[in-house]
This record gives sequence, C-alpha cells and structure tokens, in this order.
Amino acid sequence: MHRTQRIEGLFGQDQEFFSHLTLSHERTVNWMRDEGLLPSERFCCNQACRLGANNRSIDGQMFHCRVCRTKYSVREGTRWERFRRVPLIGLIRTIFHYFPNQYSARKAFEALERSHVNISYATVKRIYQTVRTSIAEYMTGVIYNTPLRGRIQVDEALFTHRAGPGRRGRRQVWVVGFLEERSGEAYVFVVRNRNATTINQLIVHNIMAGSFIIHDGWGGYNRIPNVYRHHRYLHGNDPNNTSRIEGVWGELRAFIRNIYSAGIIEVNIRIMIQEINFRRRCRTHGLSLTEELTYILLNH
Repeated sequence: MHRTQRIEGLFGQDQEFFSHLTLSHERTVNWMRDEGLLPSERFCCNQACRLGANNRSIDGQMFHCRVCRTKYSVREGTRWERFRRVPLIGLIRTIFHYFPNQYSARKAFEALERSHVNISYATVKRIYQTVRTSIAEYMTGVIYNTPLRGRIQVDEALFTHRAGPGRRGRRQVWVVGFLEERSGEAYVFVVRNRNATTINQLIVHNIMAGSFIIHDGWGGYNRIPNVYRHHRYLHGNDPNNTSRIEGVWGELRAFIRNIYSAGIIEVNIRIMIQEINFRRRCRTHGLSLTEELTYILLNH
C-alpha cells in the first residue's frame, strides 16, 4: 500500500472507531478505562467497588460500594473532573473525532448540537484549549529534547498578534523553524526577535554539532558557531534550499486562518504552531493521531 494511502487509512479507522465508540455511555467508559484515561477500579471499605449503570449520572455509570452503599463518579480524581457537566460521550467525540478532523470549536459545537449532545460553545472552546496546551507541552518538553542532525533547513517567518486593549494595529510575532531533511522532523519556536544571539542559541540547543545548516542569508545567521557547516541559499536551482521549511509556514498560516479568521493573540499563536506541527509530525511518520492524543492526555 502507498504510504499516503496507509496514513489516510489510519485516520479513517480512527474516525469510524470513535464514532462507533460513543454510541453508548458503557462503550465510552469501558474504552477510557482500558486506555487508562479513567481508573479501571475504585476501592472503598477495603474492597473493590462495583461499576454499574446509574441513570442519574451524566456518564450513565458509577462505582458502587457494596458495603457502605456510597456512589462515586467514574471521573472523580481525573482531569475530566473539571468538565463534570459534560458527558464523556461529548468529550470523547470532541477530542478524538472533531479535533483530529480539524473542526474549529464552532464547527465542533454545531456538530455536537446536531448529535443532541448538550455542550455549550464556551465549553467546547475550553476543551480545545486544554488539548492544545497539552500538545504544546508535549512537543516542547519531549519531542524537542532530541537534537536534530544532518542536513537542516533553517528559516524564519513573520506572524501577527492581534492588538490588545489600548493598542493600535498588530504586533509582529517572529517564528524560527528547523527542519531535518532526512526524517522530515521540524522544530518551530516563537521568538521576540530574530537577531544572531537568539538564532544561535536555538541552533546550539536544538541542532547537533557537525550538522549542515541551510539558510536564506539573513544577517542573524552570520555568526553561526564554527562547529556547524552552513550554506546560504540565494533562490534559484540550488539543490541546497529551504523550500521544505518554507512549506511549513504555509501550513501554519492556512491552519490559523481556518481557526481564527478574525485574528489571533500571541499566546494562541504559540499553542497553534505546536498543534499544527504535531499534526504534521503524525502525517510525516505515519502515526495515528488519536493514539498520540491518548498518550499525551495520559502524560501531560
């Protein structure tokens, strides 16, 4: 099977699976317990509680103590407790179906309404923000800890920051990106400026010594440490070019425009950049986005 078809198959499987999964409370709760997203058991009075149906629970199931008759929510003590008014069916559809399929929060809210799942638009936005923050922590705290090596394309791009109260116009937000040609792995960073000090610090911390750096000749690259070889790409038929990292900027801008058509604040630029890079990483390496999300939500 062609690699692209295999990756599309993974995404398609996930969509079908999670649509089927959320047809009942029992299926949803059992899957979350199996994946570690909910506790598999609960103890009370020195013995395991029984998990059973409960029509009064928003999740359709609760743990029941056989001795003292106390009832416990299946999500008590978990990260899902902050969304205690949202049924787990709605949470799972939002996080593992609408979010992977690039629904905006507004589109996800409308889709949930059509499915008769009662979640407010503000809550859907909060769920999305929680997932995006976890992804950003995973990318910057785990993935970016391994230095890139070999042939590295380096480039910088300008994004805009929606002005806050009392400000006029839009602020400039610079993003610096590194792309490892061999693996397609890309690291992207929001920076205050793109001067030599800033760029060289990022290079030293994220690119292995001895690597070959390809850049566009911006003055910030003039003082790249001698432990690296580097090449200035002047646009043309030069095989040593920065076209792939420039393509990442196109993806980022298109994605942000789709989600934030009215403008975006800087903190959301930082989070969204890591989200689209996470999505791109799943495509590049043929990873199941929902499996990766499950791991992230378990650990971040």
